[in-house]
Amino acid sequence: MSCLPSPANLSILSIASSMLLLSGCVSTTPSSSVQKQDLAGLNSELNSIINNSCTASFQCKVLEVGARACGGPSKYVVYSTLNTLQEKAENIAAQITQQEETQNKEKGLTDCLPVLQVQSLCINQQCQSFDIK
Repeated sequence: MSCLPSPANLSILSIASSMLLLSGCVSTTPSSSVQKQDLAGLNSELNSIINNSCTASFQCKVLEVGARACGGPSKYVVYSTLNTLQEKAENIAAQITQQEETQNKEKGLTDCLPVLQVQSLCINQQCQSFDIK
């Protein structure tokens, strides 16, 4: 009687161990539908925390959000620092930008349509945007 396992036992053992190892593998690349949901969710979250009420124009800020394939933000968001958590808005905007950059690289997007930069003013106690021409 030999201490070495038979070739049949070795192949069964190697198959079982391979299955055990592979059963713990999970795809770390999110599908594009999951990314779109995340992107939509982040945009909704950003819109829900934005408050445009103001008492003076210095409270009105413009936030660059997203990424176009040819550079620059995909949009500008105007908000008031009076009732909006600035750091939280900036963090969400950064997440949106990162996801759009990834999406542009993965899909090879080449959106080069210009997005006009905006400025903001407090008009009628609301931060409002106007295009810079």
